[in-house]
Amino acid sequence: MKKSNMILGCGLLISTLAGCTDATAKLSDSSSTLFTIGNATITKGEVYSMMFNGSGASVAVNDAESYIAKQEIEITDEMKESAQGTLDMYTTYYGDSFTKYLEDMEMSEEDYLNEYLIPGLQADELPKKYVEEKFDELVETFAPYKATILSFTSEDDAKAALSELNDGTATAEEAATNHNSSSSGKSQMYTIESTDLDSMARTVLTSMTVDDGWAFISSSDGATFYVLRMDEKDPEAMHDEIKDTLANISNVQNDAKTYWFKKYNFHVYDIDLYNAIKADFPDNLVQDLQ
Repeated sequence: MKKSNMILGCGLLISTLAGCTDATAKLSDSSSTLFTIGNATITKGEVYSMMFNGSGASVAVNDAESYIAKQEIEITDEMKESAQGTLDMYTTYYGDSFTKYLEDMEMSEEDYLNEYLIPGLQADELPKKYVEEKFDELVETFAPYKATILSFTSEDDAKAALSELNDGTATAEEAATNHNSSSSGKSQMYTIESTDLDSMARTVLTSMTVDDGWAFISSSDGATFYVLRMDEKDPEAMHDEIKDTLANISNVQNDAKTYWFKKYNFHVYDIDLYNAIKADFPDNLVQDLQ
């Protein structure tokens, strides 16, 4: 039996105890001997308890997430290529130790590809699909926009860069380099969650339009000087970029977990598994929200 299948028994607690209150799953043959070392006998119950305590919650949640991802996310050629690339890297970099790992797990390379790598890539897409389904609502909440921001420690440098930008003699990248700015000069996506944005810069950008051109401001503490421009505020014009950006925000990822697990009625009846998931994966324990 694959070791993963032994652990998977923990996940069965989700569906087999329906209707029970504070139920606890038990193995009917927990006293059966798995192996003996010297005078020590190891039973199925002991191994089950060890695996349950060590990874029962993560296995149950990961298995549920894989199931949801299989229903919601189509496997693309890009996913297959990415998974194959990862597998090739493992076999090249880890060599015999990876082969031994697969043997211990009683898995072939194809099993590992189809049961772990590809499902993992599918699960990675769930936050993006959540953003897609809640796009208008999330745009209203996070107010995303694209802007170019150059920062300077010298007011003279900032104003010199502004002059070059206004008369068109330098690009944003060149103006930054020419006047001692460490900024990249590239347009970037920002939201209300962007912690690297000074409060004064945030306030000014919120009121700007794409027709306003370049502006000069000082930071809220007066120590930094900014030359900035609003590049895009229309959500549909930057749809895919917004989706990628919002899907990487931790609060959105947590909300996505809750959304998908609630959609698929994830429910735990085993009290020990319930407590373990509540401690480590509270956003997935959606039965408390119903």
